[in-house]
Amino acid sequence: MADLYTRVLVDVSYAAGSAGYSGSGDEVLTLLQQGTHHEAAALLAWDRLQMRHRPIVSAGYRADTVEQLGDRYVVSAENRALETASGPVRIDDLPQYRETPMFREVLAPAGFQDGMTSRLYRDDGSYAGMLHVSAADVGTFDHRARDLVAALGTVMSRLIVVKRPPALLPPAPEGALVGVVDHFGGVKPVDGFHLPLAMADHSFQAVVARFLRSSSPAAVGLWPTGRHWASVMLTRVVDQGLHAATLVQETQIEPIPYGLSNRELDILAGMASGHTNRQIAAFRSISVRTVTSHVESILRKMDTGSRATAVVAAAREGLLRLDCAQTMI
Repeated sequence: MADLYTRVLVDVSYAAGSAGYSGSGDEVLTLLQQGTHHEAAALLAWDRLQMRHRPIVSAGYRADTVEQLGDRYVVSAENRALETASGPVRIDDLPQYRETPMFREVLAPAGFQDGMTSRLYRDDGSYAGMLHVSAADVGTFDHRARDLVAALGTVMSRLIVVKRPPALLPPAPEGALVGVVDHFGGVKPVDGFHLPLAMADHSFQAVVARFLRSSSPAAVGLWPTGRHWASVMLTRVVDQGLHAATLVQETQIEPIPYGLSNRELDILAGMASGHTNRQIAAFRSISVRTVTSHVESILRKMDTGSRATAVVAAAREGLLRLDCAQTMI
């Protein structure tokens, strides 16, 4: 008969691999419990774009405890030992750990006296996230539990760095940059594509969050990326592992339709927001005369007789900033 830890190792690896690693986190933590005897566990991913940890799956921890086990845990002085460790680290491996703020303020109040943490790495050796397990009784995590978690490091890492496109993705335009934003605000790459540049913009993240809260199936508009403008399409997608999510497709626009300049696109966004020439000028620290000149140029190039007509035409053709276009859905 196979040893318990060997069986757990095989079962966890099979459960993760057979599901393509996507959406198998809950089952993996349940199977792992047979070997570690933990009472709480959490798998956290390091989001390189947003520079923060976010939970992938957890069981037995309160939400506020999971939050503390991410960014606060990593930067705390008492947990620096993890950075140089070759495998999982138990509380019993760190003398005086139970006197630290992390233990006294986070773990103990949550009812835990024992714990073990393992840093996880991508195939290229870069940091991917962490696995935490906790238990109420001291001495729960012996060397066999530590060896089991160490042996499952690659499996656990792939649970949080899997690059799987959601089901039924619409086709992407040639040369597009593509990514997915999940309902936690986390960014996931799509195989074969680079991430959209707009995703690095905090203002854009707010636009995506607002889109997810809306009932719109899609939204199209422009977004500034450095010195250029890109056409961005947001599409609502659903995936077993991602739940409600937003597919972001970004393509550079060259040349800009109607021969509009970058500044004129910006002024057009101000017009779509209902701002007067004076307000547009104040927001951009330019003169009213300059704004008036740009507005006249926009109307001439678009062959429209009024600001309202120009804005409607721009919205119809996807030439408004995405945050302006959202208000017109």
